[in-house]
Amino acid sequence: MAQRLVLHIGVQKSGTTYLQRMLEERAAALEELGVVYPLPDDQGPVRVNAHEAATYGLLGGEYPWVGARRAAAEEQWWIRLRDRVRACPGTAVVSAEALSVLRSDAGQRVIDELEADEVRVVVTARSLGRLLPSSWQQHVRNGRSAGFPRFIESLAGQRARGWEEIEKELDAHMWRAFGLGRLAERWASLVGADDVAVVCNPGSGSGSLWRRFMEACGLSEEAERLPAPSEGTTVHGGVTGPEVEVLRALNANLSARGWTHEEGALLRDRIVEAFREREERGPRPAVPPRFREQVARWSAEDLDDLRACGARIVGSPEELAYVPEDDPAPLRAADIAEASGLASVVCAESGPWMRPPQEDPEPRPRRRWRTPFTR
Repeated sequence: MAQRLVLHIGVQKSGTTYLQRMLEERAAALEELGVVYPLPDDQGPVRVNAHEAATYGLLGGEYPWVGARRAAAEEQWWIRLRDRVRACPGTAVVSAEALSVLRSDAGQRVIDELEADEVRVVVTARSLGRLLPSSWQQHVRNGRSAGFPRFIESLAGQRARGWEEIEKELDAHMWRAFGLGRLAERWASLVGADDVAVVCNPGSGSGSLWRRFMEACGLSEEAERLPAPSEGTTVHGGVTGPEVEVLRALNANLSARGWTHEEGALLRDRIVEAFREREERGPRPAVPPRFREQVARWSAEDLDDLRACGARIVGSPEELAYVPEDDPAPLRAADIAEASGLASVVCAESGPWMRPPQEDPEPRPRRRWRTPFTR
Protein backbone atom coordinates (compact mmCIF):
# COMPACT_ATOMS: atom_id res chain seq x y z
CA MET A 1 0.00 0.00 0.00
CA ALA A 2 1.29 3.45 -0.91
CA GLN A 3 2.23 5.68 1.97
CA ARG A 4 0.91 8.64 -0.01
CA LEU A 5 -1.23 8.81 -3.14
CA VAL A 6 -1.24 12.04 -5.14
CA LEU A 7 -4.22 12.38 -7.46
CA HIS A 8 -3.60 15.08 -10.04
CA ILE A 9 -7.12 15.59 -11.36
CA GLY A 10 -6.62 18.35 -13.94
CA VAL A 11 -8.32 20.55 -14.93
CA GLN A 12 -7.99 20.37 -18.69
CA LYS A 13 -6.15 23.19 -20.43
CA SER A 14 -4.30 24.11 -17.23
CA GLY A 15 -0.86 22.71 -18.07
CA THR A 16 -1.70 19.06 -17.40
CA THR A 17 0.00 17.71 -20.52
CA TYR A 18 3.19 19.59 -19.70
CA LEU A 19 3.23 18.18 -16.16
CA GLN A 20 2.44 14.67 -17.35
CA ARG A 21 5.29 14.82 -19.84
CA MET A 22 7.63 16.07 -17.11
CA LEU A 23 6.62 13.18 -14.86
CA GLU A 24 6.97 10.67 -17.69
CA GLU A 25 10.45 11.86 -18.65
CA ARG A 26 11.57 11.71 -15.01
CA ALA A 27 9.78 8.49 -14.03
CA ALA A 28 12.99 6.47 -13.52
CA ALA A 29 14.73 9.25 -11.58
CA LEU A 30 11.64 9.83 -9.45
CA GLU A 31 11.42 6.15 -8.60
CA GLU A 32 14.98 6.27 -7.27
CA LEU A 33 13.73 8.98 -4.92
CA GLY A 34 10.80 6.86 -3.76
CA VAL A 35 8.14 8.38 -6.07
CA VAL A 36 6.29 6.09 -8.49
CA TYR A 37 4.66 7.44 -11.64
CA PRO A 38 3.22 4.32 -13.33
CA LEU A 39 3.93 3.86 -17.03
CA PRO A 40 2.35 1.36 -19.43
CA ASP A 41 4.12 -1.97 -19.76
CA ASP A 42 5.06 -1.29 -23.38
CA GLN A 43 8.00 1.05 -23.85
CA GLY A 44 7.74 4.43 -25.51
CA PRO A 45 5.74 7.58 -24.81
CA VAL A 46 2.73 7.40 -22.53
CA ARG A 47 -0.53 7.65 -24.40
CA VAL A 48 -2.14 11.05 -24.57
CA ASN A 49 -3.75 12.15 -21.29
CA ALA A 50 -1.44 9.96 -19.19
CA HIS A 51 -3.56 7.78 -16.84
CA GLU A 52 -6.94 8.95 -18.10
CA ALA A 53 -7.51 5.92 -20.33
CA ALA A 54 -6.78 3.62 -17.40
CA THR A 55 -9.62 5.21 -15.41
CA TYR A 56 -11.96 4.40 -18.29
CA GLY A 57 -11.41 0.76 -17.41
CA LEU A 58 -12.70 1.38 -13.89
CA LEU A 59 -15.42 3.97 -14.38
CA GLY A 60 -16.58 3.48 -17.98
CA GLY A 61 -19.92 5.21 -18.41
CA GLU A 62 -19.20 7.79 -15.71
CA TYR A 63 -17.56 9.62 -18.60
CA PRO A 64 -20.21 10.56 -21.21
CA TRP A 65 -17.71 10.15 -24.04
CA VAL A 66 -16.66 6.58 -23.11
CA GLY A 67 -18.60 3.64 -24.47
CA ALA A 68 -18.73 0.09 -23.11
CA ARG A 69 -16.27 -1.24 -25.73
CA ARG A 70 -13.64 1.39 -24.90
CA ALA A 71 -14.08 0.83 -21.17
CA ALA A 72 -13.61 -2.92 -21.57
CA ALA A 73 -10.47 -2.37 -23.67
CA GLU A 74 -8.88 -0.33 -20.88
CA GLU A 75 -9.65 -2.67 -17.96
CA GLN A 76 -6.21 -4.31 -17.97
CA TRP A 77 -4.45 -0.94 -18.06
CA TRP A 78 -6.44 0.09 -14.99
CA ILE A 79 -5.54 -3.14 -13.19
CA ARG A 80 -1.83 -2.63 -13.91
CA LEU A 81 -2.00 0.97 -12.72
CA ARG A 82 -3.91 0.02 -9.57
CA ASP A 83 -1.52 -2.80 -8.70
CA ARG A 84 1.49 -0.56 -9.28
CA VAL A 85 0.09 2.02 -6.88
CA ARG A 86 -0.81 -0.58 -4.25
CA ALA A 87 2.70 -2.05 -4.41
CA CYS A 88 4.39 1.34 -3.99
CA PRO A 89 5.98 1.76 -0.53
CA GLY A 90 6.36 5.53 -0.82
CA THR A 91 4.54 8.14 -2.90
CA ALA A 92 2.52 7.26 -6.00
CA VAL A 93 1.36 9.92 -8.47
CA VAL A 94 -1.66 9.34 -10.71
CA SER A 95 -2.47 12.08 -13.23
CA ALA A 96 -5.71 12.14 -15.22
CA GLU A 97 -7.46 15.40 -15.99
CA ALA A 98 -10.78 13.64 -16.58
CA LEU A 99 -10.96 12.87 -12.86
CA SER A 100 -12.02 16.48 -12.40
CA VAL A 101 -15.44 15.75 -13.97
CA LEU A 102 -16.30 12.86 -11.65
CA ARG A 103 -19.27 12.93 -9.38
CA SER A 104 -18.59 12.24 -5.70
CA ASP A 105 -19.42 8.52 -5.72
CA ALA A 106 -17.08 7.88 -8.64
CA GLY A 107 -14.30 9.90 -6.99
CA GLN A 108 -14.65 7.79 -3.84
CA ARG A 109 -14.44 4.64 -5.91
CA VAL A 110 -11.09 5.73 -7.37
CA ILE A 111 -9.73 6.41 -3.88
CA ASP A 112 -10.98 3.06 -2.55
CA GLU A 113 -9.53 1.11 -5.46
CA LEU A 114 -6.06 2.64 -5.25
CA GLU A 115 -5.69 2.15 -1.47
CA ALA A 116 -3.23 4.49 0.25
CA ASP A 117 -2.55 5.60 3.80
CA GLU A 118 -2.81 9.25 2.76
CA VAL A 119 -4.52 10.76 -0.30
CA ARG A 120 -3.65 14.20 -1.57
CA VAL A 121 -5.65 15.79 -4.40
CA VAL A 122 -3.94 18.36 -6.64
CA VAL A 123 -5.84 20.61 -9.04
CA THR A 124 -4.03 22.74 -11.61
CA ALA A 125 -6.07 25.74 -12.66
CA ARG A 126 -6.20 28.75 -14.94
CA SER A 127 -8.51 31.71 -15.40
CA LEU A 128 -11.97 30.88 -16.68
CA GLY A 129 -11.29 33.43 -19.41
CA ARG A 130 -8.49 31.18 -20.66
CA LEU A 131 -10.12 27.81 -19.96
CA LEU A 132 -13.32 28.42 -21.94
CA PRO A 133 -11.63 29.56 -25.18
CA SER A 134 -9.09 26.74 -24.93
CA SER A 135 -11.81 24.18 -24.35
CA TRP A 136 -13.87 25.49 -27.27
CA GLN A 137 -10.93 25.39 -29.67
CA GLN A 138 -10.25 21.80 -28.57
CA HIS A 139 -13.86 20.92 -29.41
CA VAL A 140 -13.30 22.38 -32.88
CA ARG A 141 -10.04 20.49 -33.27
CA ASN A 142 -12.01 17.35 -32.41
CA GLY A 143 -14.32 17.96 -35.36
CA ARG A 144 -17.14 20.19 -34.14
CA SER A 145 -18.30 23.32 -35.93
CA ALA A 146 -20.35 25.25 -33.36
CA GLY A 147 -19.22 28.83 -32.85
CA PHE A 148 -18.00 30.16 -29.52
CA PRO A 149 -21.31 31.97 -28.75
CA ARG A 150 -23.27 28.73 -29.04
CA PHE A 151 -20.67 26.96 -26.90
CA ILE A 152 -21.03 29.53 -24.10
CA GLU A 153 -24.81 29.63 -24.36
CA SER A 154 -24.88 25.87 -23.78
CA LEU A 155 -22.71 26.24 -20.69
CA ALA A 156 -24.84 29.12 -19.44
CA GLY A 157 -27.92 26.92 -19.69
CA GLN A 158 -26.26 24.20 -17.62
CA ARG A 159 -25.06 26.64 -14.97
CA ALA A 160 -28.51 28.23 -14.71
CA ARG A 161 -29.92 24.91 -13.51
CA GLY A 162 -27.87 25.27 -10.32
CA TRP A 163 -25.00 23.42 -8.67
CA GLU A 164 -27.19 20.71 -7.19
CA GLU A 165 -28.16 19.62 -10.70
CA ILE A 166 -24.61 20.03 -12.00
CA GLU A 167 -23.38 17.63 -9.32
CA LYS A 168 -25.92 15.03 -10.45
CA GLU A 169 -26.23 15.39 -14.24
CA LEU A 170 -23.75 13.28 -16.19
CA ASP A 171 -23.63 15.70 -19.11
CA ALA A 172 -22.87 18.73 -16.92
CA HIS A 173 -19.31 17.52 -16.57
CA MET A 174 -17.61 20.68 -17.80
CA TRP A 175 -18.88 22.76 -14.89
CA ARG A 176 -17.94 20.02 -12.41
CA ALA A 177 -14.38 20.66 -13.60
CA PHE A 178 -14.34 24.38 -14.33
CA GLY A 179 -16.27 25.50 -11.23
CA LEU A 180 -13.05 25.51 -9.19
CA GLY A 181 -14.58 26.18 -5.81
CA ARG A 182 -17.16 23.44 -6.19
CA LEU A 183 -14.50 21.09 -7.58
CA ALA A 184 -12.24 21.65 -4.57
CA GLU A 185 -15.17 21.33 -2.20
CA ARG A 186 -16.29 18.03 -3.78
CA TRP A 187 -12.89 16.41 -3.33
CA ALA A 188 -12.43 17.98 0.11
CA SER A 189 -15.57 16.11 1.17
CA LEU A 190 -13.73 12.89 0.26
CA VAL A 191 -10.20 13.49 1.57
CA GLY A 192 -10.45 16.60 3.75
CA ALA A 193 -9.79 20.23 2.84
CA ASP A 194 -6.22 20.08 4.19
CA ASP A 195 -5.38 17.47 1.55
CA VAL A 196 -6.70 19.40 -1.45
CA ALA A 197 -4.37 21.87 -3.19
CA VAL A 198 -5.22 24.17 -6.08
CA VAL A 199 -2.18 25.21 -8.13
CA CYS A 200 -2.48 28.49 -10.01
CA ASN A 201 -0.86 28.21 -13.42
CA PRO A 202 1.23 31.41 -13.66
CA GLY A 203 0.79 31.42 -17.44
CA SER A 204 4.45 31.92 -18.28
CA GLY A 205 7.64 30.24 -17.22
CA SER A 206 6.81 26.53 -17.27
CA GLY A 207 9.41 25.88 -14.60
CA SER A 208 7.24 27.82 -12.15
CA LEU A 209 4.30 25.51 -12.78
CA TRP A 210 6.49 22.45 -12.23
CA ARG A 211 7.78 23.81 -8.93
CA ARG A 212 4.30 24.77 -7.75
CA PHE A 213 2.89 21.41 -8.72
CA MET A 214 5.60 19.48 -6.91
CA GLU A 215 5.17 21.68 -3.84
CA ALA A 216 1.44 20.86 -3.83
CA CYS A 217 2.33 17.16 -4.08
CA GLY A 218 4.64 17.46 -1.06
CA LEU A 219 7.64 16.85 -3.33
CA SER A 220 9.51 20.18 -3.24
CA GLU A 221 12.83 18.49 -2.49
CA GLU A 222 12.40 16.15 -5.45
CA ALA A 223 11.59 19.13 -7.68
CA GLU A 224 14.87 20.78 -6.69
CA ARG A 225 16.77 17.65 -7.64
CA LEU A 226 14.83 17.24 -10.89
CA PRO A 227 14.24 20.80 -12.15
CA ALA A 228 12.36 21.72 -15.28
CA PRO A 229 14.49 22.15 -18.41
CA SER A 230 14.57 25.48 -20.17
CA GLU A 231 13.39 23.75 -23.35
CA GLY A 232 12.73 20.37 -24.90
CA THR A 233 9.62 19.11 -23.10
CA THR A 234 6.86 18.43 -25.61
CA VAL A 235 3.38 19.72 -24.85
CA HIS A 236 0.16 20.18 -26.73
CA GLY A 237 -0.07 23.39 -28.74
CA GLY A 238 -3.40 25.06 -29.29
CA VAL A 239 -4.57 26.94 -32.35
CA THR A 240 -5.05 30.68 -32.59
CA GLY A 241 -8.27 32.62 -33.08
CA PRO A 242 -8.00 32.88 -36.88
CA GLU A 243 -6.95 29.23 -37.16
CA VAL A 244 -9.84 27.91 -35.11
CA GLU A 245 -12.32 29.80 -37.30
CA VAL A 246 -10.81 28.19 -40.39
CA LEU A 247 -11.02 24.73 -38.79
CA ARG A 248 -14.61 25.36 -37.77
CA ALA A 249 -15.61 26.20 -41.31
CA LEU A 250 -13.64 23.19 -42.57
CA ASN A 251 -15.49 20.87 -40.18
CA ALA A 252 -18.89 22.12 -41.31
CA ASN A 253 -18.00 21.60 -44.96
CA LEU A 254 -16.48 18.16 -44.39
CA SER A 255 -19.66 17.09 -42.62
CA ALA A 256 -21.80 18.49 -45.44
CA ARG A 257 -19.73 16.55 -47.96
CA GLY A 258 -20.11 13.26 -46.07
CA TRP A 259 -16.61 12.87 -44.66
CA THR A 260 -16.26 10.53 -41.68
CA HIS A 261 -14.81 11.73 -38.38
CA GLU A 262 -11.64 9.70 -38.96
CA GLU A 263 -11.10 11.17 -42.42
CA GLY A 264 -11.62 14.68 -41.10
CA ALA A 265 -9.27 14.10 -38.17
CA LEU A 266 -6.44 13.11 -40.50
CA LEU A 267 -6.84 16.27 -42.55
CA ARG A 268 -7.19 18.50 -39.47
CA ASP A 269 -4.03 17.08 -37.96
CA ARG A 270 -2.07 17.94 -41.10
CA ILE A 271 -3.47 21.44 -41.17
CA VAL A 272 -2.75 22.07 -37.47
CA GLU A 273 0.81 20.83 -37.96
CA ALA A 274 1.24 23.34 -40.78
CA PHE A 275 -0.28 26.11 -38.65
CA ARG A 276 2.34 25.51 -35.96
CA GLU A 277 5.15 26.17 -38.39
CA ARG A 278 4.03 29.76 -38.96
CA GLU A 279 5.71 32.62 -37.12
CA GLU A 280 2.75 35.04 -37.29
CA ARG A 281 -0.38 33.17 -36.28
CA GLY A 282 -2.70 35.87 -34.94
CA PRO A 283 -4.19 36.26 -31.43
CA ARG A 284 -5.38 33.45 -29.23
CA PRO A 285 -9.12 32.68 -29.02
CA ALA A 286 -10.95 34.95 -26.59
CA VAL A 287 -14.35 35.25 -24.95
CA PRO A 288 -16.72 37.10 -27.33
CA PRO A 289 -17.33 40.68 -26.12
CA ARG A 290 -21.03 40.20 -25.37
CA PHE A 291 -20.26 37.35 -22.96
CA ARG A 292 -17.35 38.93 -21.09
CA GLU A 293 -19.35 40.40 -18.20
CA GLN A 294 -21.12 37.08 -17.73
CA VAL A 295 -17.86 35.09 -17.69
CA ALA A 296 -16.35 37.65 -15.28
CA ARG A 297 -19.30 37.08 -12.90
CA TRP A 298 -18.88 33.32 -13.12
CA SER A 299 -15.16 33.68 -12.42
CA ALA A 300 -15.76 35.88 -9.36
CA GLU A 301 -18.36 33.46 -7.98
CA ASP A 302 -16.06 30.48 -8.45
CA LEU A 303 -13.13 32.21 -6.74
CA ASP A 304 -15.35 33.13 -3.80
CA ASP A 305 -16.33 29.47 -3.50
CA LEU A 306 -12.67 28.45 -3.73
CA ARG A 307 -11.59 30.80 -0.93
CA ALA A 308 -14.44 29.55 1.25
CA CYS A 309 -13.86 25.81 0.83
CA GLY A 310 -10.62 25.69 2.83
CA ALA A 311 -8.42 24.09 0.18
CA ARG A 312 -4.80 25.18 -0.02
CA ILE A 313 -4.03 27.59 -2.86
CA VAL A 314 -0.50 27.45 -4.30
CA GLY A 315 0.08 30.81 -5.92
CA SER A 316 -2.27 33.78 -5.82
CA PRO A 317 -6.04 33.54 -6.38
CA GLU A 318 -5.74 36.75 -8.40
CA GLU A 319 -3.90 34.72 -11.04
CA LEU A 320 -7.15 32.83 -11.60
CA ALA A 321 -9.38 35.90 -11.98
CA TYR A 322 -10.75 36.69 -15.40
CA VAL A 323 -9.94 40.25 -16.50
CA PRO A 324 -11.81 41.04 -19.74
CA GLU A 325 -9.44 43.90 -20.49
CA ASP A 326 -6.66 41.35 -20.94
CA ASP A 327 -8.39 39.69 -23.87
CA PRO A 328 -6.69 40.16 -27.26
CA ALA A 329 -7.92 42.47 -29.99
CA PRO A 330 -10.69 41.27 -32.35
CA LEU A 331 -9.78 38.96 -35.19
CA ARG A 332 -8.64 40.49 -38.45
CA ALA A 333 -10.00 39.25 -41.76
CA ALA A 334 -6.43 39.25 -43.10
CA ASP A 335 -5.32 36.76 -40.42
CA ILE A 336 -8.21 34.44 -41.23
CA ALA A 337 -7.43 34.71 -44.93
CA GLU A 338 -3.78 33.78 -44.31
CA ALA A 339 -4.81 30.73 -42.30
CA SER A 340 -7.39 29.76 -44.91
CA GLY A 341 -4.79 29.98 -47.64
CA LEU A 342 -2.42 27.67 -45.81
CA ALA A 343 -5.22 25.20 -45.08
CA SER A 344 -6.07 25.17 -48.78
CA VAL A 345 -2.47 24.35 -49.68
CA VAL A 346 -2.42 21.47 -47.18
CA CYS A 347 -5.67 20.11 -48.63
CA ALA A 348 -4.25 20.32 -52.15
CA GLU A 349 -0.99 18.64 -51.16
CA SER A 350 -2.84 15.87 -49.34
CA GLY A 351 -4.28 14.78 -52.65
CA PRO A 352 -7.37 12.76 -53.54
CA TRP A 353 -5.86 9.56 -52.12
CA MET A 354 -6.77 10.72 -48.62
CA ARG A 355 -10.35 9.75 -49.29
CA PRO A 356 -11.40 7.08 -51.80
CA PRO A 357 -14.02 8.26 -54.29
CA GLN A 358 -17.56 7.36 -53.24
CA GLU A 359 -20.13 5.91 -55.57
CA ASP A 360 -22.90 8.46 -55.89
CA PRO A 361 -25.36 7.54 -58.62
CA GLU A 362 -27.92 10.08 -57.47
CA PRO A 363 -27.20 13.78 -58.08
CA ARG A 364 -26.54 15.62 -54.86
CA PRO A 365 -28.51 18.73 -53.94
CA ARG A 366 -26.58 21.96 -53.93
CA ARG A 367 -24.90 22.45 -50.57
CA ARG A 368 -24.23 25.66 -48.79
CA TRP A 369 -20.50 26.16 -48.41
CA ARG A 370 -19.54 27.46 -44.97
CA THR A 371 -17.25 30.38 -44.36
CA PRO A 372 -15.14 31.11 -41.26
CA PHE A 373 -17.70 33.76 -40.28
CA THR A 374 -20.69 31.40 -40.27
CA ARG A 375 -21.94 30.91 -36.74
